[in-house]
Amino acid sequence: MKRHVLGLGVAASIAMGGLAVAAPGKEDPALAKLQQMVGNLGYITTLAADNQSFGFQWLADYTYTIDFELSKDDTLAYAYVRLGTFGPDKLDKLNYAKLLQYSDTGDMYFSMEAQPGGKGEVLYGNTLVPMKGLTPEILRGLLQSMANKLDNSAQTWDYSLWK
Repeated sequence: MKRHVLGLGVAASIAMGGLAVAAPGKEDPALAKLQQMVGNLGYITTLAADNQSFGFQWLADYTYTIDFELSKDDTLAYAYVRLGTFGPDKLDKLNYAKLLQYSDTGDMYFSMEAQPGGKGEVLYGNTLVPMKGLTPEILRGLLQSMANKLDNSAQTWDYSLWK
C-alpha cells in the first residue's frame, strides 16, 4: 500500500463559521474531553500552541493527520485533514465534479481555501462530529468512515496518481 503523510491543518484554515475562540493558554474543557477520548482510542495527540485544536495521525492507505476544533457552543467537533495545496496548474486538472460526488454522501465532505496572492488553494477532507452522546465507538466509526472515503477518493485529490 502506498503511504503518504498529509500535512497539518491550521486552526483558521477551514472555511467554516462558528469556530471556538477562547483566550490563548486555556483549553476548552470539551476539547480536552474529546482529546482524551481520542487518546484513549490509542492515538498520540498534539495540542496546538493556541490550545484551540489538536491533531493526531490515522493510518489507512495514507497516513492522515486529523485535526479537531470545536464549535463555539461545543455541540460539534470539526475533524479535518489537509490533503494538499493545489497550484494553478493542478487546479486546472482537479476534477471538481468527482469531489462533489464524493462529498454527496455521509458526513465527510471536501472544502477548499484560497491561498493569499493567488498561489493556489488548499484542499481539505472534513467530517462533522456531534458531541452530544459521543462515545469512543461512535468516534472511531466516524473517523474510519472519513479515512475510507479519503482513501476511496484518492485518485481524485492525490495528484501524484493523476495521469
